[in-house]
Amino acid sequence: MQNNAGPAKVLLTGASGMVGRHVLDHLLAHPDVGEIVSIGRRQSGLNNDKLREILHEDFLDLSPLASDLAGVDVCFHCLGVYQSQVSKKVYVEITCGYQEALTDALSAASPAAVFVLFGAKGAKPNGKGMPFARVKGRAENMLQATGFPRKYIFRPGYIHPTGTRKPPGAIYRAIFLPIMAKKFARKPAIGITDRDLAKAMVTVGLAATEESKIFSHQMIRDVVAPG
Repeated sequence: MQNNAGPAKVLLTGASGMVGRHVLDHLLAHPDVGEIVSIGRRQSGLNNDKLREILHEDFLDLSPLASDLAGVDVCFHCLGVYQSQVSKKVYVEITCGYQEALTDALSAASPAAVFVLFGAKGAKPNGKGMPFARVKGRAENMLQATGFPRKYIFRPGYIHPTGTRKPPGAIYRAIFLPIMAKKFARKPAIGITDRDLAKAMVTVGLAATEESKIFSHQMIRDVVAPG
């Protein structure tokens, strides 16, 4: 991290999401974190001296936030959307366009920052596969092309929700989630909880002791495994 002499300044996007909210909780509780700058479209409702929330509408242009992005040690990019909830164009814009705008602004203000990306299992950087896989792979390629000294990409499989925030979609919540909850209870290795995924991301990102790496589902589980 940039600031080895004191508490870290952390940048977070997507704090209102299922995983992003847990990332925020872990960051607030972490003794090595001194300041959290959260960029979003709505307030979290939390009141904490560490947390500074910035409401911002245009995620394709973060240039007005240059001073806020200065001195960032670690960035956790958790902002995203389910492809079933938006058009293909909007999905690409949010997944790739928002990320590009963020990395451009952050690299100019804090070029030595560590960048942690909440990705997905099945991402295809080679451009093959289903649209979801290709878009996620494109986002990974875009991050890899940046000059950040350490880049950590997390590719979880099934993410089991533990908080009040659940994935959108009536069919998902009524059918898929109950089925997966039963399977996950019998065989936890098939997935990871949103809270443990967030813990793994925070643990790796704040330590920043490893070279740039893509964390597979099993590698993520290993980070938070007891012992």
